[in-house]
Amino acid sequence: MPEEQKKHPLEEYSENEQIAYLSILSAVCYADKEFGDKEKRQLDILLEQIKISDVGKAKIYSSVFNLQHEDKLANLEVIKILSNTELKYTLISDLCLFALVDSKFTDEEYQYILDIGEVLGITQEQVDSIKSIQENLDRIKDIPSNSEKFRQVIKESVAALAGVGVPIGAIAASGSVFGLSAAGISSGLAFLGAGFGMGMLGGAVVVVPAIAIGTAFGVKKLFDVVWKDNKNSNSVNNS
Repeated sequence: MPEEQKKHPLEEYSENEQIAYLSILSAVCYADKEFGDKEKRQLDILLEQIKISDVGKAKIYSSVFNLQHEDKLANLEVIKILSNTELKYTLISDLCLFALVDSKFTDEEYQYILDIGEVLGITQEQVDSIKSIQENLDRIKDIPSNSEKFRQVIKESVAALAGVGVPIGAIAASGSVFGLSAAGISSGLAFLGAGFGMGMLGGAVVVVPAIAIGTAFGVKKLFDVVWKDNKNSNSVNNS
């Protein structure tokens, strides 16, 4: 299985765009009126990885507790400029990851994510599919990635993404940035992505166009083939 990506696609954008993205992202931490140590730690990790300036960090942390309606709209306008890219799906995936940092997904956090998705033209069905894959991976975070159960969860989740037209690469791009133990989403989907013609360039997943809606069954079968080939390759290398 290829190495999981280390680079978040947001790193390729200007700091103004990064601040808008991260302000929208960080505000989900307080959607349920709670901002715990785990959420703060993950936000710190993310800001360091993206290399946000001290001024930018101040703006982002301010948005956690005090994202005014007009500021939110301004940030969303910036994000909407990016909405013709697959980064909008990565944002929804990042929002779900952040909501799960404290191992609970509240109704307030879910509604916040739905609202952001609506602005970006992402359907509730697509949001739910992304949310589901993150929740499933959180449940198997301590299971070895070469186990049958892990493989089955990844296969079912990826098929669900394909079934609603969510680009797999855009979701895979979000996982490892937080250093979560559930980073199987990045390693598993990056490996699967290689089977669909996605490459690894500079440590980042190269995202290809979305798999057509309605190909969920085909995705499952292709996943079986790719996984089997990978296991056979590993067996040869270890022999």
